[in-house]
Amino acid sequence: MNISHIKIIIPFFIFAATLTGCLNNSSSNNVGATANKINLQMVLNDAINSPDAKNAYVTGIPLTFQCNGFNNNQAVSLSAGKINLNADASDLPIDVIYQIGSSTKSFVAVVALQLEAEGYFGKNGLDSTVGDILGNPDSSTSWNVSWNKSTLRQLLNMTSGIPDCINAVVPIYSTKPNYKFTSDELLQLVANKNLNFEPGQGWQYSNTNYVIMNKIISYVTNSNINVQVTRRIINKLGLTHTYYVDNLPIDAITNPMQKTLLMSGYFGSKELGVFNFTTDLSLYSLSWANAAGSIISSTIDMNKYVHALFAYKNGLLTPTQLNELTYMVATENSSMYKAGQHIPVIDKAAKGPYGLGYGLGIMEFFKQLPNGHSITYYSHGGSTIAFSSNWIYSPQKQVFATYVFNSQSPNRQIHSAVESKIYEKIDTDCIPNYILKSN
Repeated sequence: MNISHIKIIIPFFIFAATLTGCLNNSSSNNVGATANKINLQMVLNDAINSPDAKNAYVTGIPLTFQCNGFNNNQAVSLSAGKINLNADASDLPIDVIYQIGSSTKSFVAVVALQLEAEGYFGKNGLDSTVGDILGNPDSSTSWNVSWNKSTLRQLLNMTSGIPDCINAVVPIYSTKPNYKFTSDELLQLVANKNLNFEPGQGWQYSNTNYVIMNKIISYVTNSNINVQVTRRIINKLGLTHTYYVDNLPIDAITNPMQKTLLMSGYFGSKELGVFNFTTDLSLYSLSWANAAGSIISSTIDMNKYVHALFAYKNGLLTPTQLNELTYMVATENSSMYKAGQHIPVIDKAAKGPYGLGYGLGIMEFFKQLPNGHSITYYSHGGSTIAFSSNWIYSPQKQVFATYVFNSQSPNRQIHSAVESKIYEKIDTDCIPNYILKSN
């Protein structure tokens, strides 16, 4: 779950990643490659052995990377460091399992798009209101009647105006880390609050939107979000290290051989309730994240998932559904757009932490690369109280990258140090599609 806007946790994290230099054998037609190839294994090792990593309580960094012109266009999965802070900790496996946080949101959006196509939301699909689906429930301790007028699409693209529940849930979690929160208990935390703006008249990141989507999906399917995500995405794609977590992450891992792959994670900035700097938060409940951030996975699985998200042949989304997923709205007011307005042409001057625009559980970014080139890419970072992760996909060079830091420390130098080298790698070693096709 992305909790970047909570001041007691962290500022929004920037894209960072790590790769292995021993596989840095891009093809001979790699236009733009420099004589001084970046040894990404050295970058990775330097990062994990740096004082910044120690200060931030980051013990390991797994990553899967792929692009045109690098390693024969095949994905490379890498790791450096240890699986936890213990003195006898094992080396970090490449298939380590971590909390993906708000990267969960695109999974929920995919399920919603599939249900829309199957008629579960009626003739108006995602433009049906919450009230249309749930029967216009009255206000109660866990419901605000003003939520009824938001559409499902507005929940998914954060234009509903419904306030976020995370500021209220973190202090509770910090004193009762094994507590299993229900959706209604999370909604109760903000049920008495006014809308931040009328639905469709602004934009604000709110995890509450996805808690409500959990209730809606569970209601129309007469099941639960775990069942739907597992059947429609995890099992369909053969994601062997990916699980939706209802409560404890270790219990969600159904393959006993994988339980040792669960990566430890640390708050790493100050004491939080019953937690100190070195408390392994991966052992406690993830129920507070709900459908906004309760999936655990590996970078290998996430690479498969992101491929499937943008490739029609996998049957995850049709071209029409992908257009819905990537229909972006502005996340802030700019000279070109008002927050919440559709973005037909990207505003490259937008500098907000949530990118150029927000679709259905994904963001779009524009990045100026070191040599003066640039790329746009889709992404959705994910933060829990113990992890910072991200995935990116850029169609121009078919760049895929998924990475993780197992700490939420505000000491962010390790992120930016690695990030600069990764972008340099993309600039020099990854080939634009038009060049690849001409060779």
